[in-house]
Amino acid sequence: MFDRHWYEQPEVIVAGFSAPDFPVAGHYTWHSIGKFEDYPVNKWSDAVLDFLDQRPEIERFVLMLEDYWIVRRVNHYAIDILTDYMAEHPEVIKMDLCADRLYALGARDYAVLDWFDLIISDPDSQYLMSLMTGIWNVSALRRVLIRGESPWQVELEGTPRLAALRGELKVMGTRQWPLRHTLALRDGNPAVYKEDGIPPATLMDLKMRGFLDRP
Repeated sequence: MFDRHWYEQPEVIVAGFSAPDFPVAGHYTWHSIGKFEDYPVNKWSDAVLDFLDQRPEIERFVLMLEDYWIVRRVNHYAIDILTDYMAEHPEVIKMDLCADRLYALGARDYAVLDWFDLIISDPDSQYLMSLMTGIWNVSALRRVLIRGESPWQVELEGTPRLAALRGELKVMGTRQWPLRHTLALRDGNPAVYKEDGIPPATLMDLKMRGFLDRP
């Protein structure tokens, strides 16, 4: 799904624990954070922070979890422009690339950037620390992310920590969301893919190629 819809082939770091039993090649780079047993789910944030410590050259990055399936062509020009905007505005901790912030309570228009309408989140809105796909500013993220949290705690308990920094850090997005994805795995069942967010033609192709077959 990534190769199908992100034609320009950016560098992709696949961060995990034990190396997969198949080659990771091309524009994908495997990065082992450490031993799987050292990072139970309640230490998900530890894994992120350790990864960032291991890759100090990263200043901004697009975070995607493994069950985010891209379902239409990605506007890589938009991502480049928004990344440059964040470099000039270090107070932006996250630039949402999908529609998470667009439909958040209290979101409002903020500025026009080329052909994009920038929006800004109300600092009192829910899920300011949403892990839906976005560009993150590492130095700002380090001010909010703490060790000993699951991804759900990062979103729920991290949000008031970020809200307390109102006036210092901003969460933004666009009305023209440049990346659309679906959550392929939901309800805590890793054996069942959710098909409702996948376009019918793509879904048929995936089924024909056996990509949705699970033991």
